Amino acid sequence: MLDLEHIIVFSAWLCGGFISGVSGIGGAMFAVPIAAAFIPMHEVIVLSCILNLAMDAGICVMQYRFCRVTAVLPMLAGAIPGSFAGLYILKYVSGGVLQGGVGLLLLFYVWWQYASRKTKPRGESWPVGAAAGLAAGLLGTAISFDGPPVGAYGLYAGWQPRVFLGTMSVFFVLRSTLTCTLQGMAGLYTPSVISYAMVGVPATFLGALLAYPLTKRIPQLVFRRVLMMIIAVAGASCLLRSLL
Repeated sequence: MLDLEHIIVFSAWLCGGFISGVSGIGGAMFAVPIAAAFIPMHEVIVLSCILNLAMDAGICVMQYRFCRVTAVLPMLAGAIPGSFAGLYILKYVSGGVLQGGVGLLLLFYVWWQYASRKTKPRGESWPVGAAAGLAAGLLGTAISFDGPPVGAYGLYAGWQPRVFLGTMSVFFVLRSTLTCTLQGMAGLYTPSVISYAMVGVPATFLGALLAYPLTKRIPQLVFRRVLMMIIAVAGASCLLRSLL
């Protein structure tokens, strides 16, 4: 019989899978703060990395044909050293500091979404792509949020929506596979994390599947505004709990 924690994991990542299926990013940012209210932060981060891989794999299956492989290569080159640095942070930084970092990044993400509306595309760039991959590898492994740096690069490059989804999903699958391998080798997969993952993986697939036929029907502007409000509240909540 499922306990409260497993129900929370299923519900949070069902919604997270749906959000990422519609917008490409934001699923973990929605789910992690909810789960962190019931589960220790270190476990939530490791769990989120596993579920991000499942979530991104589901999106990748549906959108990979729009991927720009040439754009993935510099991001992946930067993500490799970034992932090793992120693993060090995850292992040795306290849960309170990690939660505060999550809160700050969520609030920064909301600000970036507002500011990015004024950004003019400049095309793809190896140095900028590698820098985005480095930041995504570090943040993705340390706190499971690899979306903002790559999302910013997608806007910088001027990708169309489906190219955005396809390219990011392929990159996220490759980067998350590296992260999960490193975390597994470091002994971070406890029995409780595995039990939560067994509930969360089908939830992410179901959420992404539900999003697929609705992608063209949901008003993107309204959806993103509501999502930004939710993420802002979640970020403030994480930051506040880290200070108590």
